[in-house]
Amino acid sequence: MIWFWNSRWIVGADPQNFWFIAIFLIAVTMAAFIGMFLFWKRLQLIENTPRSLIRSAAQGYVELQGLCKLMPGEPIMSPLTSTRCVWWSYSIEERSGNRRQGWTTLQQGISDNVFFIMDDSGHCAIDPEHAQVYPSSRQVWYGDTPEPLGSLAAGRFQLGANYKYTESCLYENDPLYALGYFHTQGPVSVGDINEEVRQLLVEWKRDQAALKQRFDANHDGEVDQAEWDSARAEARREVLASEREAMTRPPVSLLSRPPDGRPFILSNQSQKNLATRFRLYAFGCLLLFFVAGASVAHMITLRLASSSPSVPIRAP
Repeated sequence: MIWFWNSRWIVGADPQNFWFIAIFLIAVTMAAFIGMFLFWKRLQLIENTPRSLIRSAAQGYVELQGLCKLMPGEPIMSPLTSTRCVWWSYSIEERSGNRRQGWTTLQQGISDNVFFIMDDSGHCAIDPEHAQVYPSSRQVWYGDTPEPLGSLAAGRFQLGANYKYTESCLYENDPLYALGYFHTQGPVSVGDINEEVRQLLVEWKRDQAALKQRFDANHDGEVDQAEWDSARAEARREVLASEREAMTRPPVSLLSRPPDGRPFILSNQSQKNLATRFRLYAFGCLLLFFVAGASVAHMITLRLASSSPSVPIRAP
């Protein structure tokens, strides 16, 4: 039997110890309830959001499934093993002085590089910032230096090592399940053009020497109103030329964090396996909720009953 269900301990425990345990169990009960709700909500979103093809996906919250692809340009490399991938996260931990205290994190990081998801209908860029990522691999190994040295396999089971290295990756051509906010970025509006003109003028004003050299037509050392109007017109011509070039390119679709706070999930697991994981998490939290809740209710009820004075019953 769990020791805090022992009636003798509950009745005779020091008040400070008793209420510390009781408050802890109350906190566990509340955390389990919140966890159950959050995991169940994610499960419902995964099961009830219809899957879309990238080419025909509606603007808004969608479910996509395809393959991870790198964007053109410099490849993404993981920081600890220098492995080519589309997404990574890592941590370097040091063993605490007291080995019972576990590990202290020295460094950690997570990739925010944009990459593609591709299906049979097309491709879509993914901005992984703020995503809940369930990656295809998680490597853990050990060593004696703050930075990993040597082969990964050599340090995997190194006894007595003072440093632990962890790296997770999504690799190119891995299957990817994605749930997030889909939107297509097309040509900008007139309001955006005006804002770009304003920002360009602000940038020019930071370099007064270059501004005067370019637009001080009468060479009096000042940019008067007429010359400033000329600068504004030139800025607008440059912005419009840039936008005309941008409008010749096709619109770009992007999957990112939903603005309404709904989960943004990227997973190497299939929709079915991910749903099974969240269902198990939800039922685990439900079980913990009942166990912790029943335990603290039993403790408080028995403690209060033992401390209440008996009330004599008088005959009428």
